[in-house]
Order: sequence, then C-alpha cells, then structure tokens
Amino acid sequence: MSPAFLLTTPVVVVTPGTGVVYTLAAGPSHGRRAGVVAAPGSPGLVLRRGAVFTALTLVVFAAYGMGAAAVRDRLTARPRIMTGVRRVFAVCFVGPGARTAVA
Repeated sequence: MSPAFLLTTPVVVVTPGTGVVYTLAAGPSHGRRAGVVAAPGSPGLVLRRGAVFTALTLVVFAAYGMGAAAVRDRLTARPRIMTGVRRVFAVCFVGPGARTAVA
C-alpha cells in the first residue's frame, strides 16, 4: 500500500456518510451499547454496497468486451477499412518516434 493510500484512508473513514449517520443515530436513540453494536453494521453495509458496485462493474465491462468483439468482427471483415486503421495507427506512432529520435 502506498503512503498516499494510507494517508487518505483515515480521511475517507471519518468523513460522514451512511455508516456515520447510522452509528450516530443508534447511540442517542438506544444508548451506548446500541451505538457500539451499530459500528460493525456500518462495514457490513459498505461491503454489501461494494459487492453491488463490483457486480455492476463486471456487467458493464463484459458489455464493453462484447461490444469491442462485435466491432472487431465488423472491421476485420472489411480489408479496406483495416488498411485505413493500420495507416492511422502507423501515423500516430511516427510522431512520438520522430520526437524521441530528435531528443
């Protein structure tokens, strides 16, 4: 873990969010014990939301992959377009190559 991560994590943890609201609401309404017991519930909430976020990310990235494969199939079926794509990529690499050669 990087030093930046270790410095940022405490800031994120103490920044008010749903976990802080839940824990702070439990204490005054039900006492000290409820406030302490509510603390582990907050990470549970975060884990569930993290799991949902991860699952949605998987679905979106899978859609990206399928879309990219469909585009590839269409491009490779057209040799003329592929020649144009190769030329564009070649030109894109000439600039940095020439810059490196001159430097």
